[in-house]
Amino acid sequence: MTTTIFFSILAALIIMFASLTGVVFAAKTLGGWMNRHLTYFATFSAGVLIVLAYHLIEEAFHEGESVALVAAAVIAGMVILELIHHILPHQHHHHETHHDHAHTPIDGRRVLLSDAIHNVTDGVIIVPAFIVDWKIGVAATAGIFLHEVVQEISEYFILREAGYSVRRALALNFAASSTILIGVAIALLFASFGTFVSILAGIAAGGFLSVVIRDLLPHAVESARAHGKWPQHTLAALLGVALMLGMTLVVSHEDVEASPLSCTDAGFCTPRA
Repeated sequence: MTTTIFFSILAALIIMFASLTGVVFAAKTLGGWMNRHLTYFATFSAGVLIVLAYHLIEEAFHEGESVALVAAAVIAGMVILELIHHILPHQHHHHETHHDHAHTPIDGRRVLLSDAIHNVTDGVIIVPAFIVDWKIGVAATAGIFLHEVVQEISEYFILREAGYSVRRALALNFAASSTILIGVAIALLFASFGTFVSILAGIAAGGFLSVVIRDLLPHAVESARAHGKWPQHTLAALLGVALMLGMTLVVSHEDVEASPLSCTDAGFCTPRA
């Protein structure tokens, strides 16, 4: 459990630093490159999160005592993210730095509130990924980080347009992202009770599916349709899938047996007691 705590907190800190990526646009060359390719990062993360959700669902059903309970957990994960989307008004999810409407200070505050609550859910779904297998956890961190990079850059521009200075926009984005640690703490608390592990894995899978279905895939389709970039978006998604599959196969069976992890018949591992 100590290993899970360490890696979960480390992953949360890495994801928090995604909130500072808006500063790259201060450099014209790098900022221009990011602006041109930002949409493909979102599609890439969709590929990662789809495979990740599949592995979490598979492990949840393998470890769960009740198929109905695990299925309910997956649905609950999707419903929770859906409720957050509807309860928080004017939630922004631009995946390109240009947009066709102005933003006010009120929009800026709403974006920060939405981001803070959303990051709590990110923290909750990171922990079961590391409990299932450290490779799954690393892939989850990569997928969430890429999604956050895209989201945080767009939020940075919303805050700048709303009248915030560069320093204040970055500081507030970073403060909002720190709520991911609250989610990690909540998930670790429940994970200390073994019976909740399969439920947490199901909720995490549902959360990832919600992000992909509601946010990432519609954006990819819209962007590809608008710019005629179907091959590029398809390639980005396939690369995300390939990365995730590679992460789950990177360690050989012999390495797994020698590790301080206890592995299931399905090939997934949890820290040994």
